[in-house]
Amino acid sequence: MSLINRQINKLIQDKLEYLQDGLNVQIKFDKNFIGFQGHFPDNPVLPGVVMIKTMISMYELYNKKSLTLIQIKQTKFIEPVFDDTLISFFVKSKIDDKSIILQGKVIKEQKIIAKISLIVQEQ
Repeated sequence: MSLINRQINKLIQDKLEYLQDGLNVQIKFDKNFIGFQGHFPDNPVLPGVVMIKTMISMYELYNKKSLTLIQIKQTKFIEPVFDDTLISFFVKSKIDDKSIILQGKVIKEQKIIAKISLIVQEQ
């Protein structure tokens, strides 16, 4: 498993909670998080791909199943996430034939700052 995956899993594993209609986690990516390297050196911004990976990792950890990303259906990044910012990820899932649809939101201070829709499959 890559370093970025290990860091994400470590951040979410003890904080992941199942709510009535999905998964939720509140986390902060500190300035030492590997995802900030090169994005951008003088003004670190959390890459969108890290938000996508966090959603997938939430589902994998909760369901104890590995997933493969098949398609990014839709993404909308409304506001950047800087280091040491507390954000919440909320993910709902729906099984459709052989695929799983993950619908997610990233929330900061009760404001939606990203919306992400993915199609994944179990490995």
